[in-house]
Amino acid sequence: MRSEEEVDAILLAAGFSKRFGPTNKLLVPFRGKPLARHTLDLVSGLGSFRRIFFVAAATEVQALAAGLPVRVIQNDHPEQGQRESIRLGVSASHGRYYLFFPCDQPLLEVDTVRSVLDLRRPGCIVQPAFKGVPGTPALFSAAFREELLALGPGEHPRDIKRRHPEAVITAVLEEGSSLRDIDDPSMLKRLIYSPDTQGQP
Repeated sequence: MRSEEEVDAILLAAGFSKRFGPTNKLLVPFRGKPLARHTLDLVSGLGSFRRIFFVAAATEVQALAAGLPVRVIQNDHPEQGQRESIRLGVSASHGRYYLFFPCDQPLLEVDTVRSVLDLRRPGCIVQPAFKGVPGTPALFSAAFREELLALGPGEHPRDIKRRHPEAVITAVLEEGSSLRDIDDPSMLKRLIYSPDTQGQP
């Protein structure tokens, strides 16, 4: 099996979460710990990434990485959207692959991450999907480094996928709870109180 030490994990935690209201959703408790800490614990617990970068704006969010083998990167311009966090993470990385994690998927499982890592190859983009709906974490080969660094206003990594459909590899999942993200308080409440996490992410 190939070493995962050629892969850098980049955790994106600088968003404004407008749909969540004035509260920073990454700090909201979910099953005993702040939302973003679930992703931090999962990624750092794998123990085999070359490096882990946690890109965050709020001091309180940055503090969630305390005690973990993670390099915190300050995002001073979160108003520029996800592209700024991606730029900062990719700029700091010298890996052969970048695996991007949002920090609002508390049900993300190790097997989902492994399924993405196992499909990597030079020049690829790997995404997990359930019932044809793609999700994250998404892996990009360093072949796309310059495009990731050059994302313009309003652009996302999915725009690179659209430009290079021949490079996209999909890890098909048998169930979708691992891909569910929390966009608003109602979603958070449903996941907290419902034991049934099957279905569309």
